[in-house]
Amino acid sequence: MPTFSYRAYDRNGNAVAGQINAAGEREAVQSLKTGGLFPIEVKRPAGGAGGRASGRVSAGALAAFTRQLATLVAAGTSLTEALSVLAENTELPKLRSTVLDIKESITGGSSLARALEEKRDVFSPFYRGLVLAAEASGSLESVLPRLADYLETRARINAEVRAALTYPALMTLVGASVVLFLFIFVIPKIARIFTDTGAELPLITVLLLGMADLVTAYWHVMIAGGGAAAWLIARQARRPRGKAFIDAMLLRLPWFGPIAASFHTASLARTLGSLLKGGVQLLKALEITAEVVDNRVYRDILKAAIRDCSGGAPLSASLKSTGVLPPVVVHMIGVGERSGNLDEMLMRTAEAYDAEFQNGVKKSLALLEPVLILVMGIVVGFIVLAMLLPIFELNQVIR
Repeated sequence: MPTFSYRAYDRNGNAVAGQINAAGEREAVQSLKTGGLFPIEVKRPAGGAGGRASGRVSAGALAAFTRQLATLVAAGTSLTEALSVLAENTELPKLRSTVLDIKESITGGSSLARALEEKRDVFSPFYRGLVLAAEASGSLESVLPRLADYLETRARINAEVRAALTYPALMTLVGASVVLFLFIFVIPKIARIFTDTGAELPLITVLLLGMADLVTAYWHVMIAGGGAAAWLIARQARRPRGKAFIDAMLLRLPWFGPIAASFHTASLARTLGSLLKGGVQLLKALEITAEVVDNRVYRDILKAAIRDCSGGAPLSASLKSTGVLPPVVVHMIGVGERSGNLDEMLMRTAEAYDAEFQNGVKKSLALLEPVLILVMGIVVGFIVLAMLLPIFELNQVIR
């Protein structure tokens, strides 16, 4: 049973504080009143239910929860009963405490959408907005499966991106570590042997020894400088201006830019299309999508669209004026507006650009792996050649 901390006044007006076990916050308040206390604050301690819940709920876990909730509701299970079943079956303390809190709020007369509003750290504006529209239209049973589809697609794409980047990142890390080890520990020892001979060294060897001396003397400065640069970039990325600049630069990169553009275009179309399909009005759907989209460039065009559409302009005309989205996307949105099937056209756009994004990632990886191997081969070949040339010349002198 969850533990709640409380502050209250007793019958004599003295302030008291402590903890109480209860199934929910309302039950805790009632128990305190029964015991002659007048509670002024009742809340879970940091860490959630019983002090065990911590961390965050992953996208995959939230998608699985939504899919299971959709299945139970479609089978005729009441919302509170479905939440009880899911809370009992989840092994994630944070998710369990969240589901129990939602169930308690609904039992107390709250709607699901209002209960989700109290859990903004778990449920995104998209999730909350779609549920709000579904409850208002009485279509929660049909919207939950689409919401699960959306979350599963996002979780799958994020997992594919992480998996795709793991191998190149690992190769780069291992290669850099090996080169750093050679420069700091191996090459200086070999350099002393060459110096003791007093022979004139080839230019390539002189360059290598100079680089090794530089790395040996300043490796700690290089690492500190790299860490400081990474910290500065991360700090700037958290500021609105810095985030906008970095997002715009990423989209302009010759190789990465088109892939990132496909990803964000698909995300925008899928989010907006899902909201419209769930019954959310266009302006509200644009506001929610602007909160969900991670890239500031795309967020700005959505905010401009909100202003334009509020004044009566078509969405396609507003998006076309920004020049950010591809013309074919703007055309499909225009067709959707004229035919009254904007949600369907947006979902088709999302599917098309999802495929384009995945193809771009696959092609990039197919090219990146041999490029990394080639670069590592050139570096190793340079080091080996620089070490062997003096040895060959010494052999010639001895003969």
